[in-house]
Amino acid sequence: MHIRLPLPAALRHRVESEEFLWAYLASLLLSPPVVWAVWVFAIAWTSSADRHLNLRFALLFAFAVCAAPILFVTFMVRNGRISDLHMRESRERYIPYSIAIIGGLLCAFIFWRYDANPVLYLLTLVTIVELALMLVGTLFIHISFHAAGMASVISATTLLFGLSKGLLFLPLLLLIVLARLVLERHTPAQIILGVLIGLLTPLGGIAAIGMMI
Repeated sequence: MHIRLPLPAALRHRVESEEFLWAYLASLLLSPPVVWAVWVFAIAWTSSADRHLNLRFALLFAFAVCAAPILFVTFMVRNGRISDLHMRESRERYIPYSIAIIGGLLCAFIFWRYDANPVLYLLTLVTIVELALMLVGTLFIHISFHAAGMASVISATTLLFGLSKGLLFLPLLLLIVLARLVLERHTPAQIILGVLIGLLTPLGGIAAIGMMI
């Protein structure tokens, strides 16, 4: 496959040599940081109260929870310390997950302190819990973070806006599951575990908050 595109060398090589290009692109575009960032901006945009302020909160979340870990992984990949952006080895995920958790805690404090949209605050708490579960789980098994991220979007969207809205993301979940299997990045058990974590974390978070209110 001969392609001449104005892309970084590493990505151009991947595009030209990847046998299952669609699966690689799906994994890239539907990675949890990308999905979460788009999702949070969508929530902020639909906010009825002080949209511009909530968009700034969403920007903070996108940088602290989504972009900062990616920047760290990119730096480590360039220095040969991590295999690739998808972090095939479980041990490669410990620090990026920790960075995202710390960023989430910072966002949660700022959102609480400056009265952000309650939905943004809730989603940040759910993200922190999910990342913590993924970090602990990674110590024992290579869980699919892609599956967990998309499943959490389906679960939280369903809880907040109804089943019909949540099911709109189901084809994307099926696509990312198929992509991860085709690329042989995960076993079916690892993907199923990721889906379960993603589906149950928002449920548990909302239930816990409901008990405290």
